[in-house]
Amino acid sequence: MSQPAFSRFTVEAAVITEDSEQHEPAHPANGNHALHQSSNGVDLTGPIKLLKTPREIKLKFTVMCLFICILVGTILILVYYKEEPFHYVVGSLVYYVDKKEMVITYDGLGRLQGQMGLFAPTDSPATCSFPKSSDNLCLRWRDYGKLEINCVNNFSSSGIDCYRISWVTNAPDYSIKDCFSVKNSHWYGSGVRKDQNLPLESMDIPLTPFITNDREGQFGSVVERYWLSSRIITIKVEDGSPLLVSMDNNAQELCIESEYWDSFHYHHNTSDAHLDYTICTGNDLVELFNQTKTFSIPSESPSSSLLSEPVWSLEVTNDTSPYDIVGDIQRYYPNGLVDIRSGFSASEGDLTFDGSVFNDSFIPYVHSIGMMISASVTPFVSVKSDAFMKGNLDGSLVKDPRGEVPGLTMWGSEIGGVVDLTDSSAKHSYNISLREFQQSQSLDLLTFDYGESSYLPYGYQISTELDDPSQFTHEYVEIANSVSGTVITRSAYQNQGCPIIIRTFPKDDSWTVENGLSSVIPSVINLGLIGYPYMALDLREFSRKVMDRELFLSYMQISACLPVMQIPTNLFEYNSSDRALVLGYIQFHKSEIAPLVDKLKEEYLATGTPILRPMWWLDNNDETATINSQFLIGNDLLIAPRLVSGQVKSQVYIPPGDWKQPNTGLYYTGCGWQDVSFRPEKIPYLVKTSTNPCI
Repeated sequence: MSQPAFSRFTVEAAVITEDSEQHEPAHPANGNHALHQSSNGVDLTGPIKLLKTPREIKLKFTVMCLFICILVGTILILVYYKEEPFHYVVGSLVYYVDKKEMVITYDGLGRLQGQMGLFAPTDSPATCSFPKSSDNLCLRWRDYGKLEINCVNNFSSSGIDCYRISWVTNAPDYSIKDCFSVKNSHWYGSGVRKDQNLPLESMDIPLTPFITNDREGQFGSVVERYWLSSRIITIKVEDGSPLLVSMDNNAQELCIESEYWDSFHYHHNTSDAHLDYTICTGNDLVELFNQTKTFSIPSESPSSSLLSEPVWSLEVTNDTSPYDIVGDIQRYYPNGLVDIRSGFSASEGDLTFDGSVFNDSFIPYVHSIGMMISASVTPFVSVKSDAFMKGNLDGSLVKDPRGEVPGLTMWGSEIGGVVDLTDSSAKHSYNISLREFQQSQSLDLLTFDYGESSYLPYGYQISTELDDPSQFTHEYVEIANSVSGTVITRSAYQNQGCPIIIRTFPKDDSWTVENGLSSVIPSVINLGLIGYPYMALDLREFSRKVMDRELFLSYMQISACLPVMQIPTNLFEYNSSDRALVLGYIQFHKSEIAPLVDKLKEEYLATGTPILRPMWWLDNNDETATINSQFLIGNDLLIAPRLVSGQVKSQVYIPPGDWKQPNTGLYYTGCGWQDVSFRPEKIPYLVKTSTNPCI
């Protein structure tokens, strides 16, 4: 087929045109027109335009791609970009105002999250910091109050960051509430409850006044405004704030709240509510504890005889003869302290021995067999006592809401008044009465029962206002310290500076954590962490009945492993083989525990390090922070007692190092859980033989 006539001419024209654009001079307009158009009217520029089309397409494609990229980028920004909420930064603490959220980090790791100012208005506060600084923040809500956050540099040389949080409201009927997440962390501290368990987040505690209290569901006879977390956090709430605390097990949240109304703080000397506390964090939990603990350390320890020999709880009833009981002790193990818990006087508050129960020869008889003797006293005076009549006349008792007559309270089955320990004259008279009683009866010491602030009468009126009702407990223990060199008490508040032995709640005859055997280890661990390293089991209830043999022996085993061993005098109602086992526990306490406690007390007096320690003390991790069935005495003795009926083997966490079980001769190597078998009549314990780090 023949080609179109213009094909060759078109190619040649294209070549000539490209060449002519570079080399030939421009032609006249009419000549140019003749060149680009043939005689039959064909447009010779069409093919040239076709040759330029790929360049235009490439350009358009590039522009289109850029447009699509910009569009996609814009959409991604709109979808995924979220503007940082408005916040303030103080050190490594960030406070998001709108959400009232707080986050504390350390070395880039989140340590604590929570909410601050849950009762504050939703409107944005004004800043009141001047001059402005990255180390402090002040925010003010016009109709509510003020928040201050300050970096505390007391421990900066130890690599510890601390933040002081201070709230103050404009009126006393306003409340302050801050909450902290306990998720993925494990908490200790605060005090000792009847149903004590550890870690604290395993408990469900409704909002409760944070005062000394021995009643069900309350915070306990020994409290301290101090918490510490396995995420290397401590929280210390200052004195004076009318504090309420809750632990929500479902929400996993620890909340602290300050309010005067609807709290136990009936008296206050300020016109506005306030809440002050300090949060600290670091890189090692034990170091953080040692550096930030705020309790005092005593200059001396309790009497060594009380730490090596048993305390015999003598509960006098109509069915018992104190002479017969002491006679049994003399034939069995005539050493230690006979503590008369109750029943020595006709009426509570009258500090005299009831001649119908104890005659003048009883105390000399106890001394004649080489034993010490004490009697338990309280701050109560029964309405039937002579002391109540005297207190009513001289005004030495706590008053009722009208402030005219003594307010009444109830303890056990008794009703009576309470000595006003905030009145200097009443305090002095009470001190003198206690001294005269001890000296006149030739008692070696006095032990102190009750003393919780919850026993103050409703709407109480006292001589001197207390910022915190628990200060009443503090005054009670201070009097005890002035009377007896060593204080044996069941209640305390900020009394760590005394040589003090804490008696636990009177324990029930059960295996459970509801004030039974399983509550003992959490209780003694927490006591050590809040500054009370010496403790004993209160087994006074056991003196009133004979319990299950297996449970009784398990209690005796744990009692032998504590710094002070206490024994109920109904021991002699058990058979001879059981008494022989308990005698072996007494010897174990004297030969193994007492010398170790005596050695560790020097460390405690120097540094405040607890004698009984949680398992995380040697190996802080999520596993060890939840252990509430075993504990350490120092770093080299591990106690893993029987807590379940019929138990002959248990899972025991072995800390770093090599450990030996003396009862079986078996060796165990840390770190981790291992099956440890034991004989029910033997005390299950392990001794460290060498130190090896975990691999």
